[in-house]
Amino acid sequence: MLVMAGCSSAASTSGPATASPSSPTGQTYASKAFVVPLTLTVDASLKSPPNPDSRNLLSWDAADGSSNKVRFLVPVNLYPPGNAVPEAVPKDYLAYLQGLTSQGVKLSNVTKVTVDGHPATLMTATTSSGNLDGSLGCPVVGADQGEGCFGVQPDLSLRIAVIPVGDSTLLAWARTSKASPDAAFVVMFETVLKSVRFR
Repeated sequence: MLVMAGCSSAASTSGPATASPSSPTGQTYASKAFVVPLTLTVDASLKSPPNPDSRNLLSWDAADGSSNKVRFLVPVNLYPPGNAVPEAVPKDYLAYLQGLTSQGVKLSNVTKVTVDGHPATLMTATTSSGNLDGSLGCPVVGADQGEGCFGVQPDLSLRIAVIPVGDSTLLAWARTSKASPDAAFVVMFETVLKSVRFR
């Protein structure tokens, strides 16, 4: 559950990567424990049910056994780069994430989207400047910075959506390899995002 990353920095176009199908093929899943109750259509390329479906984290692995993953996280705290002590999640999480560019994070293919009527920002995050363990957030208080929290990593590419929901920030991302990003997996993730309905 350690890390995440952004999409390929080769995505130099300013337009969003759009999914052509309007809805994913798969089965509808309703979260059981997640703090932001939701339903979504789980694509057949993902193992379902998610493991875990916990208060602050939903995680699906790719069915083909690759290291690709889709995760939904409502962070309870995070570790800003260079900090060994966790801090509260910033009220303006998007501004915080954009500020990580000063720490070597590259954000590309940034676009505005809507997730069940909620304005959201979708972007690809990568880094070549070393591990930023915990920089995205932790699902439980007291989680280990390296093993129990999430951060941008040099070997991964992350297509991430920042979705404000009420007083919380919901993060959703597709994780693929930075060296060989899986474009089809990313398109699938964006299609799954379109199926999200908050309950």
